[in-house]
Amino acid sequence: MIPTDHDQLATAVDEIREALRALPAGTDADRTRVLARWIGIGLLSLGNYHDARVFLRQALDLATSSGNTRAVITTELNLGDAYRYAGEAETAHVLYRQALDTAQSQHPELADFALQHFGKHLMEQGDLVLARAHLREAWRLRIAKGDPGLIESTQAALDRVELLIASS
Repeated sequence: MIPTDHDQLATAVDEIREALRALPAGTDADRTRVLARWIGIGLLSLGNYHDARVFLRQALDLATSSGNTRAVITTELNLGDAYRYAGEAETAHVLYRQALDTAQSQHPELADFALQHFGKHLMEQGDLVLARAHLREAWRLRIAKGDPGLIESTQAALDRVELLIASS
């Protein structure tokens, strides 16, 4: 379970950093990748976008070098978020596009996640029509998955983009 309290989250990130530092030489690269990704996600949640990008880039490099395309997709989405929240929309856009392209071609079970991230990014950038298209497709895929939490999340984003379109 991911802590929701700022101090608890900061403590958890510190504990994972310590676990990463304590890994013996020659440790499985997948273990290093997973820990680096979780540190990056935690730092992202804490608003420390620069350090989040450092750890997420490390995780992405490890995923890429191992050929783990599922991990590449998920980490590109996280890294895209780190750039997006830091105000670096162009870099975020490239990462989301890559993640979506790879998901659609190699791991369609992850396409809804890529569409959701990319759709929210497009909404923030003011490309409301394309954002709505991405979010509608994510919503359709999530309905097919049958996960109420995912459907609700996408519905909230769709409601927001529809409101923005109506008020423009």
